[in-house]
Amino acid sequence: MKIRFALAACLFVATPALAQRRPNAVPAPATPEDMAAFEKDLDALFARGGLTADQAATRAGKVSPTVIRRAAEVEAALAQVESAQLAMVPQVSGKASFTYLSPLDPIVFGTPPAAITLEIPNKATVLQGTLAVPLSEYLLRFPKIINAAKLGADAARTSMRSGVINAGQEARLAYYEWLRARLQVLVAERQLTQVKTVLKQVQALADAQRLSKADLMRVESNEAQAEQAVNQLRNLATLREEQLRLLIGARTDEQLALGEDVRGSVNAPAAADLESLVQRAAKQRLEFRALDLGIEAREKQRDAETANKLPHLSAFAQADYDNPNQRVFPQEQKFTFTWLVGAQLTWTINDALLAGASQRRIAAETNELRADRENLMRGTRIEVLAAEQAVQLAQLALTTSQKGLAAAEEGYRVRRELLNADRATAVELVDAETDLTRARIAALNARVDLRVALAQLAHALGDDTAAR
Repeated sequence: MKIRFALAACLFVATPALAQRRPNAVPAPATPEDMAAFEKDLDALFARGGLTADQAATRAGKVSPTVIRRAAEVEAALAQVESAQLAMVPQVSGKASFTYLSPLDPIVFGTPPAAITLEIPNKATVLQGTLAVPLSEYLLRFPKIINAAKLGADAARTSMRSGVINAGQEARLAYYEWLRARLQVLVAERQLTQVKTVLKQVQALADAQRLSKADLMRVESNEAQAEQAVNQLRNLATLREEQLRLLIGARTDEQLALGEDVRGSVNAPAAADLESLVQRAAKQRLEFRALDLGIEAREKQRDAETANKLPHLSAFAQADYDNPNQRVFPQEQKFTFTWLVGAQLTWTINDALLAGASQRRIAAETNELRADRENLMRGTRIEVLAAEQAVQLAQLALTTSQKGLAAAEEGYRVRRELLNADRATAVELVDAETDLTRARIAALNARVDLRVALAQLAHALGDDTAAR
């Protein structure tokens, strides 16, 4: 803002004392060709095929670190969904082992010759397969866990899309600030040229002792101020361009050119009721959608914890192919196949206690998200109101600047005719040209302000989400 005030101050460079001189004392410094040159410079500033605000927004959404991070969060959420789904697969396990036991003496029953001798094997080979099916989990826990994971993945996707929109909005606003800075540099450089022209003429008058040294020093001071303004604005334009480059991921060797001519007209929406606008924003903005999905996912997780308070019913089966098989008597050193099936009901008091604590934790997290949504609603209301007011003020400023531009153009025309009739000084014509230049940049600034306000309103309402 200080730089813009400095630029405005530099626009008043003509010395009031010079206006009292006769017109033949100073050659006319401005011609219609000069004003046409100014328009030509503006035309050259906006290049065909150059970068536009929408293009900058699109590029920013692809390279934003925030978007990249949220894309990683989506991958993590999808992996969590896969883990929840894989939990439904029955638990299948296998075991294979070989054991060499220390030799033991055989067991003898009875006395010879009717004695029975049982050899004790000292080699054991076990081949075992087990299947476990958590029946109660299929009914009470797994569906809710999977739904919660899917909702979390949807929330992560929505957050990523929201990050793309926000990155685009940041780049769009940075683009307009860069455009504004480039316009200010153009006007400041042209104004500096005018000051230097006047200074040469005043220097000639001072050398001829037709002008006081004080007037000369005042114009020299104006030149120094104009040079300072040009340097400040050039630095600002460089800073704005670098900010834009970082946001859109431009290469160091990429030349950026302005492709959006702000001199064209834009259509502003008609004023609407605040309540309807806020409801529209709540329906369209992705931030609300992400929070709603997060709340729903937490509620599913809380319901899933209820299953841990209840007994767990599971079915199991086991197949053994052992050598020797422990179920065979007497044991022989050979492979024997056996199997078993069953069901069991278990309940652990510790799981029930932990489930209650987990439910309270999840409920607290859900309330946190609800509070975040309420804060977002309040912030959105203020954001929408401020954006709508900014659009209205920008429209009024545009109308005012157009009237000021028309007045400045007429003033310049009148001053030129008076100069031709020897009824005005050349410095007065310089003043008129200065006013015209200032009016033109004010009109351009008003058009930039309107575009910025419209972009902010569209973002506040979530219209940029629908556009994508």
